[in-house]
Amino acid sequence: MEASYAMIVIIAVTITLAFVAVYWLISLQSITTEVEYLELVKQKVIEKNGYYEVNVVIENKGIKKASIINILINEHTPENYGSTITPQNIELDPGEKIQVKITLPKSEFDHGQAVSIKLISAKGNEFPILIYIP
Repeated sequence: MEASYAMIVIIAVTITLAFVAVYWLISLQSITTEVEYLELVKQKVIEKNGYYEVNVVIENKGIKKASIINILINEHTPENYGSTITPQNIELDPGEKIQVKITLPKSEFDHGQAVSIKLISAKGNEFPILIYIP
């Protein structure tokens, strides 16, 4: 009878140590893993003479610096539409926000059209944004 109580205590201690070891390993992994996470904070589309001006505010919610190396509009490069993007080189520190201005020619886009904008980071992660032309 006494041996069964000792066995239960040994099993309980083993399980507790296993949980502590797993928690410690997960906390180490989360500290050393580079996480890129960009979030759309605000978007606004303004109609101007001959084009639509799309203003988006992006925030880096990750724990490492993020660099945007490419932006696609409806899966095509901006040059295919004659669009411009300002600023060209986008780098965000953790917690930093940046406003990106994208001009879309009216000849290529219609009122009510959904436009997919995809930000591609230097690590190859894709961050899609869906906007609607007013």
